[in-house]
Order: sequence, then structure tokens, then C-alpha cells
Amino acid sequence: MVLVNRTAVNDVAELADVLERTVSWLRRSAREAEWNTVALSVLDELDRGGPRRISVLTALERTSQPGMTGIVGRLESAGLVARSPDPTDGRAVLVSATRAGRAYVAERHAARAAFVADRITTLSDDDRRALLAATRALAALIESEGKPL
Repeated sequence: MVLVNRTAVNDVAELADVLERTVSWLRRSAREAEWNTVALSVLDELDRGGPRRISVLTALERTSQPGMTGIVGRLESAGLVARSPDPTDGRAVLVSATRAGRAYVAERHAARAAFVADRITTLSDDDRRALLAATRALAALIESEGKPL
């Protein structure tokens, strides 16, 4: 039984390593971004999840409040996000992706998808099927973020 557990631990460690290398590969894959990874992540979060307070973005990205305020300010200056009063708390501000911000995210996703699609064609049929079959499990893994274990 110990051997099975060690094997499982080794398999999970290998999976974590491959996922980390995959994320790095994907970040390098598309054209050079004019935004750093945190700014891109914020923009993606706003596109997918809707308006957020800066404090929520700070917690999600595990960055400082001043750092996030600076990122939001630069994205706002570029016309990719907008700030508006929070209707539930007049002292707070909500940040949302603008039409231009959503278009920018869609363009980056399309470029990355084209890159990955091109690379997937180099895999064997079995590897291609296995990779595509893992999509649902990987999505579930991402959705579990922040939920208690």
C-alpha cells in the first residue's frame, strides 16, 4: 500500500511540474504582450467574472493594494478597464472590463488557441485524445480554487 501512495504522490508531483511548465509555455506562446502577467490575469478575471472591487482583485492576485491600484490605473489609462461606484457601498469602486478590454482578452485567447491547435496536430492521435479529454478535469481543478478542502 505504501508503494501505491508513493507512486500517487510521484504522479501528482509530475502533474504539478508539467502544469507549471505548460503555463510558462503558454505565456510565451502568443505574441509579445504589452502587459505583465498580473495585468493580463486581472483583465481576464474582469472579462470572465464581471466587475470586482480592487480589494478583491488584490486578494485574487495575491498582490499589494497599491500595486493593484497601479495596475488598474494603467489598464484604465489604456481604455481596457473602467471604474464606477459600487452600488452597495458608495465609498468603494468597482472595476470592469471595457469593450476594448474584452476585445483584447478575446484576441489573446484566440491567438493562444491557434498556437495550441497548431501544436496539438503534432501529437499522436492517442495523446491528442488524452489531452482533449483532460479539459473537463482541468477546468474542475481551476474552479475548485478558493473552495475549502
